[in-house]
Amino acid sequence: MFRLVTAVEMTAIDRRAVSEHGITNLTLMENAGRAVAESLEKEVGSLVARTVLVVCGTGNNGGDGLVAARHLAKLGAVVSCVLLGKVSQLKPEPKTNAELLAEAGVSLREVTSPDELPSLFQNQEVVIDAIFGTGLSRPPEGIYAEAIRLINRSKALVVAIDIPSGVDSDTGKVYEPAVRAQLTITMGLPKIGLYFYPGRGHVGRLRIAEIGYPKQLLEDGADTFLVDDDYVREHLPHRPADGHKGTFGTCLLVCGSASYSGAACLAGMATVRSGCGLVVIGFPKSLSDIIGSRVIEAVKLPLPETQSGSISYSALEPILEHAAEADCLAIGPGITTHPSSKRLVRELLRRVQNPVVVDADGINSLAEDLKSLAQAKAQLVLTPHPGELGRLINRPAAEVNADRIKTARSFAQEHRLVLLLKGAPTVIGAPDGRLFLNPTGNSGLASGGTGDVLTGLLAGLVAQGAPPLDAAIIAAFLHGRAADIAAGELTEFCLAATDLLHYLPRAFHSLLAAP
Repeated sequence: MFRLVTAVEMTAIDRRAVSEHGITNLTLMENAGRAVAESLEKEVGSLVARTVLVVCGTGNNGGDGLVAARHLAKLGAVVSCVLLGKVSQLKPEPKTNAELLAEAGVSLREVTSPDELPSLFQNQEVVIDAIFGTGLSRPPEGIYAEAIRLINRSKALVVAIDIPSGVDSDTGKVYEPAVRAQLTITMGLPKIGLYFYPGRGHVGRLRIAEIGYPKQLLEDGADTFLVDDDYVREHLPHRPADGHKGTFGTCLLVCGSASYSGAACLAGMATVRSGCGLVVIGFPKSLSDIIGSRVIEAVKLPLPETQSGSISYSALEPILEHAAEADCLAIGPGITTHPSSKRLVRELLRRVQNPVVVDADGINSLAEDLKSLAQAKAQLVLTPHPGELGRLINRPAAEVNADRIKTARSFAQEHRLVLLLKGAPTVIGAPDGRLFLNPTGNSGLASGGTGDVLTGLLAGLVAQGAPPLDAAIIAAFLHGRAADIAAGELTEFCLAATDLLHYLPRAFHSLLAAP
């Protein structure tokens, strides 16, 4: 997995590289600029005779750009370099690189008026954004704003150093105007804002450049990670060759209502697809014909229901009886928030001891009674979308989305549970404060029923023995991978929840077939 960092964390790594390892800021800047030039050459091929405009600010990001300009000239590019300000404004390291650029025979044009900029962008094949980098906390103004607008209007390949100027490196918030890059080359470690929308839409292709940080320095204090194939592959539940049905666990699902029979079917089939040994579906008894014909592999548990067709509180005892024999209980998809069903959810959390996955209306049932979380005996995994989490913490969904990492991390820590916050991207918070970003998935998942598939997949993995945190990470990754494979054939427009059930095997295969 990759570690992801905030601007403050990256600055601390820079300082420690200098103070503890004797790596100078000038060396780091030199390595960064060289990495930009080399990465660009790998991306586009030979740079000989290609016209490149490097637009530099007066901070360290601009210093990286000055170094990049020098190395691009060595690679044969026809380089124009612009400083949005005066050389006299530069700090020591960028100023040194401005001098080295002049010694290399590359002119540096100081620009202090927006009127001087438009002519510089003419006939450029590549434009490199080295204006701000990390740490920006307000909209660009004046000459900086005009430079960004011209970059975005350019027909050239736009390359951003570290992060597109105008994008918040911690949250992905976009200040207007902001550079829209086709390629972003980030230094040392990827920044969190590169993966969160709307900033993610400004990044283009992302390349991570090694610039000489000691490995241990990059790992110390890590608490935010980007999930990758290797992690998921290594943490999949083990499947012994001589395993039997009991080896691979029993999962009990409590789901469905008269209006949402599909939720029960989707969750049930996803649990079957997860590799779980035995799947038991508890549902309102009036759905017996529907569930029986749609999920033939599962054991059926018809339950008492309310007059409106939701699961009644009187189903408590039969559910507890079966939950005692199950390795995981999942509750919520399609159950509604009927008062009787809400009471059932709360009591189950107080009494079930094996791991419990809570989704959808199971989460909504807790909005007025969060103390049920504190009273839970089981390890809990909650899988809300931003609106559902917002109801739990009494905040609008927009506020949850504004800082998904902070919100998910604090809720998981406070309530000592695993929180899978669905969205773009999905984030998984651990009770110990670690947080994991899932890189898979697409807009095709923004349709009814896809969350039910995720719940079934997750619960099935827990039933097979995966720790709840690992199960949440794996389920989110495979769920999104299935959607990505499906969208490649069906398009994101046409992707439906039932398609995920057919593409899950290919998602698993993409990991298992790897060397």
